[in-house]
Amino acid sequence: MKTTLSSLIALLLLLMASTASAQYEGEINYQIYNPNSGMGEEGHLNLTFTKDRIFVDSNIAMNVMAGLQARGILVRNDQDDFVVITTDNEGLKVAKHELENLVTIMNRVQGKPDVSQRPVFDWENKVYETGNTRTIQGKEAHEFILIGDNDGEQISVWLTDRIKVNWGLLLDAWYSTGTTQFDHEIPIEMVMNSHSFPLLVEAQKDNEVVFRAQATSVNSSHFDRSKTELSSNLKLLGLADLMMNFFRQQR
Repeated sequence: MKTTLSSLIALLLLLMASTASAQYEGEINYQIYNPNSGMGEEGHLNLTFTKDRIFVDSNIAMNVMAGLQARGILVRNDQDDFVVITTDNEGLKVAKHELENLVTIMNRVQGKPDVSQRPVFDWENKVYETGNTRTIQGKEAHEFILIGDNDGEQISVWLTDRIKVNWGLLLDAWYSTGTTQFDHEIPIEMVMNSHSFPLLVEAQKDNEVVFRAQATSVNSSHFDRSKTELSSNLKLLGLADLMMNFFRQQR
Protein backbone atom coordinates (compact mmCIF):
# COMPACT_ATOMS: atom_id res chain seq x y z
CA MET A 1 0.00 0.00 0.00
CA LYS A 2 3.05 2.17 -0.55
CA THR A 3 1.35 4.45 -3.07
CA THR A 4 -1.80 5.22 -1.08
CA LEU A 5 -0.83 8.84 -0.30
CA SER A 6 0.52 9.62 -3.75
CA SER A 7 -2.52 8.04 -5.38
CA LEU A 8 -4.97 10.01 -3.22
CA ILE A 9 -3.18 13.31 -3.67
CA ALA A 10 -2.74 12.69 -7.37
CA LEU A 11 -6.36 11.86 -7.98
CA LEU A 12 -7.32 15.08 -6.17
CA LEU A 13 -4.70 17.20 -7.93
CA LEU A 14 -3.96 15.81 -11.41
CA LEU A 15 -6.58 17.42 -13.46
CA MET A 16 -9.40 17.04 -16.09
CA ALA A 17 -13.03 15.66 -16.81
CA SER A 18 -16.57 16.38 -18.04
CA THR A 19 -19.34 15.16 -15.73
CA ALA A 20 -22.17 17.59 -15.09
CA SER A 21 -23.83 17.81 -11.70
CA ALA A 22 -25.24 20.30 -9.22
CA GLN A 23 -22.10 21.93 -7.95
CA TYR A 24 -21.39 22.14 -4.24
CA GLU A 25 -20.07 25.56 -3.26
CA GLY A 26 -17.97 25.81 -0.14
CA GLU A 27 -14.66 24.91 1.46
CA ILE A 28 -13.61 21.48 2.76
CA ASN A 29 -10.41 21.03 4.77
CA TYR A 30 -8.64 17.72 5.35
CA GLN A 31 -6.07 16.55 7.83
CA ILE A 32 -3.62 14.06 6.33
CA TYR A 33 -1.85 11.46 8.49
CA ASN A 34 0.95 9.52 6.86
CA PRO A 35 3.91 8.65 9.12
CA ASN A 36 5.99 7.32 6.21
CA SER A 37 5.74 10.40 3.99
CA GLY A 38 8.65 12.50 5.23
CA MET A 39 6.30 15.44 5.86
CA GLY A 40 6.02 14.56 9.52
CA GLU A 41 2.89 12.88 10.76
CA GLU A 42 0.33 15.46 9.65
CA GLY A 43 -0.45 17.50 6.58
CA HIS A 44 -3.35 19.63 5.44
CA LEU A 45 -5.30 19.67 2.18
CA ASN A 46 -7.85 22.42 1.46
CA LEU A 47 -10.46 22.39 -1.33
CA THR A 48 -12.53 25.43 -2.32
CA PHE A 49 -15.50 24.96 -4.68
CA THR A 50 -17.48 27.60 -6.55
CA LYS A 51 -19.90 27.15 -9.44
CA ASP A 52 -17.32 26.56 -12.18
CA ARG A 53 -14.02 26.33 -10.32
CA ILE A 54 -12.03 24.33 -7.78
CA PHE A 55 -8.95 25.54 -5.88
CA VAL A 56 -6.60 23.11 -4.13
CA ASP A 57 -3.86 24.08 -1.72
CA SER A 58 -1.84 22.08 0.78
CA ASN A 59 1.20 22.17 3.01
CA ILE A 60 2.19 18.88 1.37
CA ALA A 61 4.65 19.29 -1.51
CA MET A 62 2.64 18.99 -4.72
CA ASN A 63 4.86 17.73 -7.54
CA VAL A 64 2.70 18.16 -10.61
CA MET A 65 5.13 16.93 -13.28
CA ALA A 66 8.64 17.50 -14.64
CA GLY A 67 9.85 18.65 -11.24
CA LEU A 68 7.21 21.39 -11.11
CA GLN A 69 6.30 22.33 -7.54
CA ALA A 70 2.79 23.68 -6.97
CA ARG A 71 1.73 25.92 -4.09
CA GLY A 72 -1.85 25.69 -5.28
CA ILE A 73 -3.88 24.54 -8.28
CA LEU A 74 -6.90 26.32 -9.72
CA VAL A 75 -9.22 24.26 -11.94
CA ARG A 76 -11.25 26.53 -14.22
CA ASN A 77 -14.06 24.53 -15.79
CA ASP A 78 -15.42 27.71 -17.33
CA GLN A 79 -12.11 28.29 -19.12
CA ASP A 80 -11.38 24.61 -19.84
CA ASP A 81 -7.94 24.95 -18.27
CA PHE A 82 -6.11 24.95 -14.97
CA VAL A 83 -3.50 27.21 -13.41
CA VAL A 84 -0.65 25.84 -11.32
CA ILE A 85 0.40 28.46 -8.77
CA THR A 86 4.19 28.20 -8.37
CA THR A 87 5.03 31.41 -6.47
CA ASP A 88 3.19 34.44 -5.09
CA ASN A 89 3.62 36.17 -8.43
CA GLU A 90 3.80 33.40 -11.00
CA GLY A 91 1.64 30.57 -12.32
CA LEU A 92 1.47 28.12 -15.20
CA LYS A 93 -1.64 28.06 -17.38
CA VAL A 94 -2.38 24.77 -19.19
CA ALA A 95 -5.44 24.00 -21.32
CA LYS A 96 -6.99 20.53 -21.35
CA HIS A 97 -5.86 19.68 -24.88
CA GLU A 98 -2.35 20.95 -24.12
CA LEU A 99 -2.08 18.65 -21.11
CA GLU A 100 -3.18 15.64 -23.14
CA ASN A 101 -0.61 16.40 -25.86
CA LEU A 102 2.12 16.93 -23.28
CA VAL A 103 1.40 13.63 -21.54
CA THR A 104 1.66 11.81 -24.88
CA ILE A 105 5.06 13.41 -25.54
CA MET A 106 6.31 12.64 -22.01
CA ASN A 107 5.23 9.01 -22.29
CA ARG A 108 7.10 8.62 -25.56
CA VAL A 109 10.27 10.20 -24.17
CA GLN A 110 10.11 7.96 -21.08
CA GLY A 111 9.23 4.88 -23.12
CA LYS A 112 5.83 4.47 -21.49
CA PRO A 113 2.77 3.24 -23.40
CA ASP A 114 0.03 5.71 -24.25
CA VAL A 115 -3.15 5.30 -22.20
CA SER A 116 -5.82 4.47 -24.79
CA GLN A 117 -8.58 3.29 -22.48
CA ARG A 118 -9.63 3.55 -18.87
CA PRO A 119 -8.36 0.79 -16.59
CA VAL A 120 -10.82 -1.89 -15.52
CA PHE A 121 -11.25 -2.27 -11.76
CA ASP A 122 -12.53 -5.49 -10.19
CA TRP A 123 -15.44 -3.92 -8.30
CA GLU A 124 -17.23 -7.21 -7.60
CA ASN A 125 -14.31 -8.81 -5.76
CA LYS A 126 -12.45 -5.79 -4.40
CA VAL A 127 -15.13 -3.45 -3.00
CA TYR A 128 -18.09 -3.93 -0.68
CA GLU A 129 -20.41 -1.71 1.35
CA THR A 130 -20.34 -2.50 5.07
CA GLY A 131 -23.73 -1.01 5.95
CA ASN A 132 -22.02 1.16 8.61
CA THR A 133 -22.98 4.83 8.82
CA ARG A 134 -21.59 7.71 10.84
CA THR A 135 -21.85 11.49 10.93
CA ILE A 136 -18.75 13.34 9.78
CA GLN A 137 -18.79 17.14 9.94
CA GLY A 138 -22.58 17.08 10.14
CA LYS A 139 -22.98 14.87 7.05
CA GLU A 140 -24.22 11.29 7.09
CA ALA A 141 -21.58 9.03 5.50
CA HIS A 142 -21.60 5.37 4.43
CA GLU A 143 -18.58 3.07 4.65
CA PHE A 144 -17.09 1.15 1.73
CA ILE A 145 -14.12 -1.23 2.03
CA LEU A 146 -11.50 -1.76 -0.65
CA ILE A 147 -9.58 -4.99 -0.22
CA GLY A 148 -5.82 -4.66 -0.74
CA ASP A 149 -3.73 -6.87 -2.98
CA ASN A 150 -1.81 -8.26 0.00
CA ASP A 151 -3.15 -10.00 3.11
CA GLY A 152 -3.97 -7.64 5.96
CA GLU A 153 -4.39 -4.60 3.71
CA GLN A 154 -7.62 -2.66 3.25
CA ILE A 155 -8.85 0.89 2.65
CA SER A 156 -11.98 2.26 4.31
CA VAL A 157 -13.76 5.05 2.40
CA TRP A 158 -16.63 6.99 3.98
CA LEU A 159 -18.84 8.69 1.37
CA THR A 160 -21.66 11.18 1.80
CA ASP A 161 -24.36 11.96 -0.76
CA ARG A 162 -24.98 15.33 0.92
CA ILE A 163 -22.08 16.88 -1.04
CA LYS A 164 -22.11 16.62 -4.83
CA VAL A 165 -19.27 18.05 -6.89
CA ASN A 166 -18.81 18.60 -10.58
CA TRP A 167 -15.13 17.65 -10.81
CA GLY A 168 -15.03 19.12 -14.27
CA LEU A 169 -11.54 18.78 -15.72
CA LEU A 170 -10.13 16.54 -13.00
CA LEU A 171 -11.24 13.05 -13.97
CA ASP A 172 -9.93 12.93 -17.54
CA ALA A 173 -6.58 14.25 -16.35
CA TRP A 174 -6.33 11.42 -13.85
CA TYR A 175 -6.92 8.88 -16.62
CA SER A 176 -4.49 10.56 -19.01
CA THR A 177 -1.83 11.51 -16.45
CA GLY A 178 -2.26 9.80 -13.09
CA THR A 179 -2.71 6.27 -14.42
CA THR A 180 0.65 6.46 -16.16
CA GLN A 181 2.44 7.61 -13.01
CA PHE A 182 0.76 5.74 -10.13
CA ASP A 183 -0.60 2.31 -9.25
CA HIS A 184 -4.39 1.91 -9.47
CA GLU A 185 -4.88 1.30 -5.78
CA ILE A 186 -8.05 3.36 -5.34
CA PRO A 187 -10.63 3.32 -8.16
CA ILE A 188 -11.02 6.97 -9.10
CA GLU A 189 -14.77 6.69 -9.67
CA MET A 190 -15.22 5.86 -5.99
CA VAL A 191 -13.88 9.11 -4.60
CA MET A 192 -14.41 11.41 -7.56
CA ASN A 193 -17.94 11.21 -8.91
CA SER A 194 -20.99 13.45 -9.17
CA HIS A 195 -23.12 11.51 -6.65
CA SER A 196 -21.04 11.30 -3.47
CA PHE A 197 -18.00 12.80 -1.77
CA PRO A 198 -15.26 11.27 0.45
CA LEU A 199 -15.07 12.65 3.98
CA LEU A 200 -12.71 10.01 5.37
CA VAL A 201 -10.21 7.66 3.71
CA GLU A 202 -8.26 5.35 5.98
CA ALA A 203 -5.74 2.69 4.97
CA GLN A 204 -4.83 -0.17 7.28
CA LYS A 205 -2.15 -2.82 7.20
CA ASP A 206 -2.33 -5.64 9.74
CA ASN A 207 -4.97 -3.64 11.69
CA GLU A 208 -2.66 -0.62 11.96
CA VAL A 209 -3.59 2.71 10.38
CA VAL A 210 -0.86 3.67 7.90
CA PHE A 211 -2.68 6.55 6.20
CA ARG A 212 -5.69 8.75 6.93
CA ALA A 213 -7.29 11.69 5.11
CA GLN A 214 -10.15 13.10 7.20
CA ALA A 215 -12.36 16.14 6.65
CA THR A 216 -11.89 18.47 9.61
CA SER A 217 -14.28 21.19 8.43
CA VAL A 218 -17.05 21.64 5.86
CA ASN A 219 -18.15 25.23 5.31
CA SER A 220 -20.72 26.19 2.70
CA SER A 221 -21.73 29.60 4.06
CA HIS A 222 -18.69 31.65 5.06
CA PHE A 223 -15.64 30.88 2.94
CA ASP A 224 -13.16 32.79 0.79
CA ARG A 225 -14.51 32.70 -2.77
CA SER A 226 -11.60 34.83 -3.98
CA LYS A 227 -9.38 31.73 -3.84
CA THR A 228 -10.92 30.67 -7.15
CA GLU A 229 -9.95 33.97 -8.81
CA LEU A 230 -6.51 34.94 -10.10
CA SER A 231 -4.68 37.96 -8.78
CA SER A 232 -4.08 40.70 -11.35
CA ASN A 233 -0.41 40.63 -10.28
CA LEU A 234 0.01 36.97 -11.19
CA LYS A 235 2.24 36.37 -14.21
CA LEU A 236 1.03 33.40 -16.24
CA LEU A 237 3.52 31.21 -18.09
CA GLY A 238 2.55 28.88 -20.92
CA LEU A 239 2.98 25.25 -21.87
CA ALA A 240 6.26 25.90 -23.71
CA ASP A 241 7.88 26.86 -20.41
CA LEU A 242 6.73 23.59 -18.83
CA MET A 243 8.00 21.52 -21.77
CA MET A 244 11.41 23.18 -21.61
CA ASN A 245 11.53 22.37 -17.90
CA PHE A 246 10.61 18.74 -18.59
CA PHE A 247 13.27 18.23 -21.24
CA ARG A 248 15.89 19.80 -19.00
CA GLN A 249 14.99 17.16 -16.41
CA GLN A 250 15.70 14.39 -18.95
CA ARG A 251 19.32 15.46 -19.58
